[in-house]
Amino acid sequence: MELQVSGGQLKRCPVHEFAFFNELAEDIHHMLRCVESDALDYTAAETIYHAGVSAQHLYLLHDGYVKLFKTSENGKNQIIRIVRAGEIFGFDGLVDVRYNHSAVPLKEASVCRIAVVNLNALGVFRPEVERLIMARCIRELQHADERLLELGAKRSQERLAGFLLSWCEATQVNKWTPLVLSRLEIAQFLGLTIETVSRLFAQWKRDGLVVEKRQAIQILDRSKMALLANN
Repeated sequence: MELQVSGGQLKRCPVHEFAFFNELAEDIHHMLRCVESDALDYTAAETIYHAGVSAQHLYLLHDGYVKLFKTSENGKNQIIRIVRAGEIFGFDGLVDVRYNHSAVPLKEASVCRIAVVNLNALGVFRPEVERLIMARCIRELQHADERLLELGAKRSQERLAGFLLSWCEATQVNKWTPLVLSRLEIAQFLGLTIETVSRLFAQWKRDGLVVEKRQAIQILDRSKMALLANN
């Protein structure tokens, strides 16, 4: 499925083709084909939406990565979630009038943008769609609770080891996984300092636990990394 913006004209996005909606019945897929949505491409220099602006759209990530973050009063960023291809984000419009965080691509990202009013209209006739999206919202809240517990209860090396295992989970052993986050962004996600993250990476490279090349990472000893994550 192709998503692009060309000549200043927005392209329609085939929402029904996203795996996110696979569990819905075929007749609902037919209705999803009629839901108006925009295909948009973003670069790292662009912002998908800012915290505090009107939450009028929901987003499905087709390709790339997106970071969701909040900025504290002292100007520090805290990353609250990394969105991967096939996932949905920007739920705020379903329950609130404004986004409570900002969303920016990591490098590049292609998204489907769906107006909340269009989804609400579909939900009136087919509540299965609304239930599916709300179930995903609840799941993300549960993940957020788990992260808060980790940030408060785990030490630095446990947080970073757990993050790397989760990040590389879908990649086969001895295969490279893209690592599009900088050391600073990893620190912002894990509630650590960049110095701590850099020190642990350097140590684990010397110990032969991980290797990196061209913004990709490979965990050489997942068993030992798992021990560090649960020490």
